[in-house]
Amino acid sequence: MISGLWQTPTEDELIRIVAMMEDLTFQDRISRVPDENLRAALNGSPDNALWVFRVDGRAVAYAYMTEMATVFPKLDEFGVFERGHGYGKAAIAALAEKCAETPRFEKLWLKVVDGNDVAMALYRSIGFGEEEFLPKNWLTRAGDIVDVYRMWLPLDPLRAQTA
Repeated sequence: MISGLWQTPTEDELIRIVAMMEDLTFQDRISRVPDENLRAALNGSPDNALWVFRVDGRAVAYAYMTEMATVFPKLDEFGVFERGHGYGKAAIAALAEKCAETPRFEKLWLKVVDGNDVAMALYRSIGFGEEEFLPKNWLTRAGDIVDVYRMWLPLDPLRAQTA
């Protein structure tokens, strides 16, 4: 299993995150989070967080979190810089474990675009379930209105595994 840590990104890593969010390849799957939201996350916002997943000191993925001041934190945006090496699965599993460390958090949730089968399989492999279909719920950067699934991951089972 790949081991890594979720940490605050450097300025160079922030540039890389923004570049991925702006990459046209991902315009139907990743939103461009406004700069002020990214800066707020980096400056200690109680509701937002921005982290990179580092393996051997190298950032291989990022997560932008919202609703951190609630009991249901949301993985709002997630990207893997180096694909095909298992980093996505390791990063999501580590993110779930990181969230489980906060006792008030009950469930981690996210939305995934219908048809993004790779992402759906990844999230299911970590234990996300309780899927809810939301038709015409998201406007992509390409201007398309698409269907999404909301997926939830209960955190108590993770806590029980580490107890």
